[in-house]
Amino acid sequence: MLNKKLGIIDLSKKKVSVKQTPDSLKKLFLGGRGLNSYYLYKMIKPGIDPFSPDNVLIFGTGFLTGTLVPNSSRFNVSAKSPETGILGDSNCGGYFAAELRYTGFDRLIIKGKSKKPCYLYITDNNIEIKDANDYWGMDTTDVQQNLRKDLGQVETACCGVAGENRVRFACVRTGVKNAAGRCGLGTVMGSKNLKAIAARGTQGIKVAHPEEMLETVEQLKEYIMNSKITSILGTVGTPLLYEVSNTLGAIRTKNSQLNAWSDSLNAEVIETFVDKMIGCSSCIVHCRHRNKLGGEGP
Repeated sequence: MLNKKLGIIDLSKKKVSVKQTPDSLKKLFLGGRGLNSYYLYKMIKPGIDPFSPDNVLIFGTGFLTGTLVPNSSRFNVSAKSPETGILGDSNCGGYFAAELRYTGFDRLIIKGKSKKPCYLYITDNNIEIKDANDYWGMDTTDVQQNLRKDLGQVETACCGVAGENRVRFACVRTGVKNAAGRCGLGTVMGSKNLKAIAARGTQGIKVAHPEEMLETVEQLKEYIMNSKITSILGTVGTPLLYEVSNTLGAIRTKNSQLNAWSDSLNAEVIETFVDKMIGCSSCIVHCRHRNKLGGEGP
């Protein structure tokens, strides 16, 4: 499941190269945040500005991403953080990670800075650097809708206007619900004039021992679904986590001057608007709301 490729994109030189990740590194770091952190350590010079073209932005999947293993289809975005000035890493769900692996790539290492707005278009074993002038200035919803209109059923990770303008805590977004929201990594995208990464693949994931894996999948499903937390998340969604975090003082507020809001979000209130609970790729928890609002908006 780890025989996918590593794409290295130099935006300054408009050059793409493809390599294989050595087996020794896979065994040491597996994937996701582990391999991302290894490559950052090797590739980033000490003391660089996070907005410098020398900063390296990495999108990395795990070795189970795109398979039937529950809750495995996520990806990590990593770079030197413009928010903290140290290692920045954020994990994200949705459908982008699985689609990226279906193109034949596990990981994208993005270096340099494009002279003009650009995006990456990734298909089976192929990466193109394309002009994004028409998409620059769009919010994250509009750019994804327009890329689908122009390219077909792609899955996209992108930055919005905040990232373009170097707001230090801007997110990387995929879909309408999912964000790599920590460490300002959408800002690193914007600083490189990289608006989006659009992926569409058909290769799937080959599993060495499919029958044994399916047995393990069933065991994991039973374990996860018997959890009380899973049951609650599947009913009220992620606002539950916000409420708990706020109670524990784990919510950064007022530019990190405080660690909680005085009034917590009541997760139960949202239930009155919920039409259906839905999930990310390969996820059985279904903590995402599909809301239905009656009447007219503001």
